[in-house]
Order: sequence, then structure tokens, then C-alpha cells
Amino acid sequence: MQNVSAGVQQGLLLVAVAWLAPIGSTLFAPVLPQMIAHFSDVPRAELLAPLALVTPALFVALLAPLAGILADRTGRKRLLLAALAFYAAAGIAPYWIDNLNGIIVSRVVVGIAEAGVMTASTALICDYFTGERRAHWLSVQFGSASLVATFCFMLAGFLGGYDWRAPFLVYGATALFIPLVLMLIFEPAPVAPEARVLVRENRAPGLFTPRFIACLALTLLCGMLFYVTPVHISLVLSERGFTDAGMLGLASAIGSIGVVVGAVAFRIQSQRSIGMLLVVAMAAQAIGYAVLYTQPSWAAGAMGMFINNIGCGISLPLVLAFTMSNLRSDYRGRASGIWTSMFFIGQFVCPIGVNAIAAASGGMVAAMAVFAGITLFAALVFLAGLIFGHSFKEPATAGRDIMPVH
Repeated sequence: MQNVSAGVQQGLLLVAVAWLAPIGSTLFAPVLPQMIAHFSDVPRAELLAPLALVTPALFVALLAPLAGILADRTGRKRLLLAALAFYAAAGIAPYWIDNLNGIIVSRVVVGIAEAGVMTASTALICDYFTGERRAHWLSVQFGSASLVATFCFMLAGFLGGYDWRAPFLVYGATALFIPLVLMLIFEPAPVAPEARVLVRENRAPGLFTPRFIACLALTLLCGMLFYVTPVHISLVLSERGFTDAGMLGLASAIGSIGVVVGAVAFRIQSQRSIGMLLVVAMAAQAIGYAVLYTQPSWAAGAMGMFINNIGCGISLPLVLAFTMSNLRSDYRGRASGIWTSMFFIGQFVCPIGVNAIAAASGGMVAAMAVFAGITLFAALVFLAGLIFGHSFKEPATAGRDIMPVH
């Protein structure tokens, strides 16, 4: 059988498929007030409608590890195709459903599908590419997702001006990914039994090594920090007296570009040690939080978020690349699922933690000072690990050849 190597087509498609996670929430959020008004006669509609918004993230967090097991046992491509079909069908369903509980059920299915899509696409990127090429595609994945989220937020706001249900039609377009996956995506070659034996002899047995567990803890931390400014920048600026929706949206859009800059920086510096890159990432976030706390102007708020998001754009692809390096190929599906779960748990608990800190510190602006201290402390811890430890000196990516597939 002829060997095939993944290239730009496969990389771009898998990156685009991963956009479905930010699309899942950003297409919904702008029409939430209209949805609440439409179902105003439903008891507790003001609580149930926001629940529909966050339900997918919760189910991704709960079910991504199971999706990882399925990816390893049944194949990445098969899982990806099934998840895409369910995502498109369940995503577009609220356009016709005139029942709030029914919409919530459809959002549950969207979350289940997202778990499969994110797990399979991430595992395939890590199967197809290694070393600097893996770092390249992971940085593209995270950097572009931020821009796609901003675009979809504006698109949903535009469509919602005609009908609050209209943004849900966009979900149906995601079915176009299915024929592309059928044509371009191929299953990685299974590891031969004798190769598995050799791997077990030369590497630590099992998936849950201390290194992997430490990476999951880092993922939870970075996932929580990733959503602090995008979700709460409007509240920070509102406390400063800036309440115009257009100005708040513009500040968020400017700040989100920082994720792209950070992802590009990680791609360029991916051969440096993980300790050094973590120090830079946390220091950038600390500086951004400090600017948000100390500078009262709108421009400084946008710049503070931009600087903060540079650190976020470095940290997430960095931690994912490091987590997936030196793993047996038959573990990558499970590892991808568990990593995705930890990331979405961080996303889910972020607003809870931020609101608790804001309540304890006296407001959202004051909370930025607390987060500046947290990230500065993390930077110092990682710096100490870089100086005195061994693991923090490892390169963030391993330079190996692309895995051949049959």
C-alpha cells in the first residue's frame, strides 16, 4: 500500500473543523436577549435561555474523554464524520423548534457533537504532524479561532436584527465539512504490535504519567485564564464608564487580535523550552491585567486585553503541543479527549471564579489586580522551575518526522 503524508489541505481542513467550538457559542450569544423576550411566558426563561448558551461547553467537558476512547477504538475519521452530522442537524434545529426545553435538548446534542469534533480533529493534527509542523498547525488553530469567534459574533448580531432564529441557519452550513472530510482526511496507520511492545519497553507505561497529569493541571489553569478578558472586558470597561455597545465590541475585537499575535509568536519560538515560553506567557498576561487595573481610558483597556491575550495565545497551543508530544499514537485519542475536557472545564468555571474574586475584591476592575498577582506569581514559579528543574528545560515541541499513514 502506498504511504500518504498529510499536507496543507489536511491541516487547513482540521483547523477549520475546530472552529465549530467557538461558532457554537458566538452564534448564540448576541440573540440571547431576544430569545428571552420571545419565551417570556415560560417560567424562569431568564435562567433557562442562558443555560442553553453554556450547555454545549458543559457536555464537551463531561464527554470529551469518552470521545477520546471512541477515537482510539473506532477511528478518528469515523468519529469526526458522525460528530459533524449531529452538530449540523442539532445546531440548525432551534430555527424550527418553538419550545425552550426543546432548544436546550438540541444544545445538549451540539455539546456531544462538539466533544467528538474537537477530540477527533485535535488527535488528527497530532497524528499527522510532529515537531515544528505540529506547533504550526496548533498555533493556527488557536489563533484563527479567536478571529472566527469575533466574526461570528458580528454575523449573529447582523442576522439577529432580522430574526433571532436566523443565526441558527449558519449551523446547517457546517454540513459542508462532511464531503471534505470524506475526500481529504485519512485514518492514521495503526501501530504494529511489535512497535507497541518496543514503545512500552522504552517509555513510561500508561497514559497517566506524572508529566501528563501536570500538563492537565496546566491546561486547566491556562483554560481558565484564556477566557477572563474576552468574557469580562465589557464589565471592566463599564465600571470605567464606557457603556456604548459598539465601543465595547470594538475593544473586544482589538483585544482578541492578541491571541493571533501570541499564537504566531509560539509558532516562531516553538523550539524554545516550555519553561521559558510559560514565563513569557504568564508575564504578558500579568502586564495586561496590570494595565486593565491601573489605566482608566478606553484605549488602555483595549491595549491591556491585547497584551493579556498575547500571553493566552502563547500558552494554550504551547501546553497542548507539549501534552501531546512523546505519547504513544494509540493514546492520542484519549489524551486529546482528556485535554479538551480540561480546557472546557476551565472555560466553564472561569466566570464563576472571576465573579467570586470580583465580589471579594470590590468590583471587576479590582479583580484585574488579583489576576495580575496570580499570573505574576505563576511566572515566578515557572521561572524557578526553569532555573532549578529539569522538565521545564524540555523543548515545547519535539522535532520528528511526519507519521506515515496507509
